[in-house]
Amino acid sequence: MRQRDVFFKYPHVLQILYFAAISIGCLLLSANIASLLVLAIGGAGSMDTRASLLFIQGFSSIGGFLFPALWLGWMKKAGTADFLHARSRAKTIPVLTGIAFLVLSAPLVSALQGWGASWHPGPGLDAFFSQKTAQSEWLIERLLHVDSWGSFLAAFLVIAVIAGVCEEFLFRGGLQNLLAEWFKNPHAAVWVAAAIFSAVHVDLAGFLPRCLLGGILGYAYMYSGSIWVPVLLHMANNGVSCLLEFCYHKGYSKLDPDVLSQSLGPEWIIASIAGLVFFSIFIFRYRRLKENPMDQ
Repeated sequence: MRQRDVFFKYPHVLQILYFAAISIGCLLLSANIASLLVLAIGGAGSMDTRASLLFIQGFSSIGGFLFPALWLGWMKKAGTADFLHARSRAKTIPVLTGIAFLVLSAPLVSALQGWGASWHPGPGLDAFFSQKTAQSEWLIERLLHVDSWGSFLAAFLVIAVIAGVCEEFLFRGGLQNLLAEWFKNPHAAVWVAAAIFSAVHVDLAGFLPRCLLGGILGYAYMYSGSIWVPVLLHMANNGVSCLLEFCYHKGYSKLDPDVLSQSLGPEWIIASIAGLVFFSIFIFRYRRLKENPMDQ
C-alpha cells in the first residue's frame, strides 16, 4: 500500500513532523540551488545584485514554502480531497472584511513594532537579532529603493505576490490545518500557526505585529474556507508597504512610512483596539444570525 493512501491516518504529531522535515529540507535545498545557479551564471560578484537577490528570494519561497504545502495537499488527498481549500474561490465579502481588519489593526501594529524594538533579551541575542534586523533593512532598501517602475514591479512580484501565495499555502493551508486537526480547536490552531509564522521571520521587533497579522490571516482562512482569501490579504498588506516605501524614496510622496508609524499617539492605539474588538463582535453576531435566523 502506498504511503499516500494511509498518510491521513497517521498520528497528527507524526504528520506535523513529516511536514516540518519536508519544509525545512525544501527551504534549505531551494536556497542553495538558487545561490548555486546565481554563482554559475553570474559569478561570485553577482550575489549582491538586485536581480540575484530577487531570484534567490522568489526561488526559495516557491521551493521552500509552496512545494511542501502542495506535497502535503497531495499526501492528504486520500482523506480530504481539497485539504488546502485551494479549489474554493475567494468571495468579495470575506476579502473586504479582511481588508477592514488590516486597516483597523494598523495603529496597533505600529505600536507593537515600537514596543518590540525596545526588547533586550540579552547580550548574545541582542547582537543576533540586531544583525538580522540590519540584514532585513538592507534587503528592503536594496530591492525597493530603485529608480524605475520596472525594478519596483519585479520586487513587488517577489515580495507581495510570490511571498503572499507561498507563505499562505504553507502556514495557513498546511500548518494551520494540521494543527486544527491535532488540537481539535481552530482558534488555538490559528494563533499557534501565527506565532510560528512570525518566529520564522527571525525579527524580534516584528514578532508581535507579524503574529497579529498571522492571526487575522488565519481567521480569514478559517471563516472563508478558501486559501485565496488570506493570499489576497497577504499580497495587499505586503504590496501597500512596498508601494509606500518606493513612492517615498522616489519623491512621489512625502509620507515616510517609518515616521508615520512613530508619530501615532495613544488615542490611535486605543481606537485601533476598540475598532478591532467591536468589529469582531459585529462579525461574530452577523455570522450567528446568518446561520441561525431565529436566534434574535
